[in-house]
Amino acid sequence: MKGENILRRLARRCIGRPSTQLPIAIAFAAVAGCASAAETGSTRLIENHLVDVGNGRRMKIVCTGHGAPAVVFLYGLGGNLLNWQKVQQPVSELTTACFYDRAGYGDSDPPDGPVTAQSVTDDLHTLLQRTAVRTPVILVGHSLGGLYATLYADRFPSEVAGLVLIDPMFAGQDQDETPEEKQRAATIYAESQAGIARCGAFARGAKLSARNSSGCFTLPAESTPAEREYLTRQYRRPARWGGMLSESNNLHAAGALGEDELEEQRAARSFGDTPLIVLTAAVIPAQPGETQDEHAKSVAHWKAGHDRLAARSTRGESIAVPGATHMIQIDRPQAVVDAIRKVVLAVRRPKAAAH
Repeated sequence: MKGENILRRLARRCIGRPSTQLPIAIAFAAVAGCASAAETGSTRLIENHLVDVGNGRRMKIVCTGHGAPAVVFLYGLGGNLLNWQKVQQPVSELTTACFYDRAGYGDSDPPDGPVTAQSVTDDLHTLLQRTAVRTPVILVGHSLGGLYATLYADRFPSEVAGLVLIDPMFAGQDQDETPEEKQRAATIYAESQAGIARCGAFARGAKLSARNSSGCFTLPAESTPAEREYLTRQYRRPARWGGMLSESNNLHAAGALGEDELEEQRAARSFGDTPLIVLTAAVIPAQPGETQDEHAKSVAHWKAGHDRLAARSTRGESIAVPGATHMIQIDRPQAVVDAIRKVVLAVRRPKAAAH
């Protein structure tokens, strides 16, 4: 199916390294955060709780658990809150855990302009100010959400107590590519954009349903009826595809850094002694046509970028997660929970020592 091929290609821009050999459900997970049903955790996540963020717009945020510092989760391109259901309960037992939908996603209202890293961080800043979430918080960002979390920490340092970045995107992630690789990436990107636009057109025409996804999404067979209804409602919203297309537009620039990367690069600073853990997927499939040497180089570049992110803090760690694909929070949720626990305890320790 043409739609399935497009979704596989979308992974190229989401993770920096493609997943075109994966089945459609996993390929969509790599780029669009396709929900993978877990044993627990979805009931609270699919509750509808909207907060006024001004200009006639509302955004959804759901918080579970108690305690400080609060942990705020940012999913990747095309993601949804069920991406976090395998980590929601254990993190909520440790501290307050907050999950939100970006503009256009889930139950949040559409954006009022282009979706860039700066607009996303502006929205999150306003959202946190208008809720009872106390700052500073710990940000947990996956994929594109990792780049957004990084920029938020750049821009609002007093509001960020720690970071956990899960296979994050980063400024300059494609700068090591050869001309041939750049051309291949440009082709994949163009087809990906066309695929998102196509799905958006289907949504506007009310042509998407649980029975007819037109290759635009997949519903996990093991999901509950409530989860399936929640996901189908999202995918049928034109605003979701519009927000996703705008996000994707600002990831890419032919032969140069995309707008999101430029915004983060301009704001980049040292994170001092802020606790920071970067998790890297160990399972990265080669792109069709990619030689063994090209693949080895791209994997090394991806890990080196994560190492540099971690090095921006004197308490930074860069960890490869064995057996994990890009969706580490689904493949190896305990690795994510352990990283969050370590950062939470590191943030709490000075307060404990003061008493």
